[in-house]
Amino acid sequence: MRGLASWSPGHRPAPGGGLAVLVVVTVLAALAAPHAKAVRGRLAGRLPAITAPKLPAPPPATRPKALTFTGAAGCRPAGDWASSRLDRRVRVLLVDASARYRIRVSCLRTGHSWFVKGTRRVSNHSLWRGVDVDQVDGRPVSRSNTAARRLALWIGRGRGGVQPSEVGSPWAFGRRPWFTDAGHRGHLHVGFAGPTQPGDVR
Repeated sequence: MRGLASWSPGHRPAPGGGLAVLVVVTVLAALAAPHAKAVRGRLAGRLPAITAPKLPAPPPATRPKALTFTGAAGCRPAGDWASSRLDRRVRVLLVDASARYRIRVSCLRTGHSWFVKGTRRVSNHSLWRGVDVDQVDGRPVSRSNTAARRLALWIGRGRGGVQPSEVGSPWAFGRRPWFTDAGHRGHLHVGFAGPTQPGDVR
């Protein structure tokens, strides 16, 4: 071979040749190392990938002591209360109302029928904008429960800082938002007009 034929004992490699080989070998070894991903990324002309930290889970919804839930009506309001999808106005109303009365919620969304009973109109419950209360101050809602009657008037007048579009109860107060029918003799129903205003879980 030409290279071997031209070599002689007196031949010396060019200065720095061995050092260049050592540098190349060192760089290749570094790039092959498992921890060299960032180095390879920079040499390839891009920054190393950055993984964003996971956000902490939202805290559970704060529930006033005077506000309780029941599954007796076939709904699961306790779980719905903890959801950020629940309309902000429903949450505000229940917090303010429970500062004045002891309230038991029987339905928010889960377990309620999709349509208003006897119609093809989508219920406000299905859209996270409705709430049913079956007890006020420890007594079932009925025409004889004066605390429930006062609460229905208070809610319909927007005293809770939010104005509902429907307040069903055992009493015939007259004009909207109040209404009464056979399906609302044993609970208070409150609904809000759309669009839904989901709120943070606090």
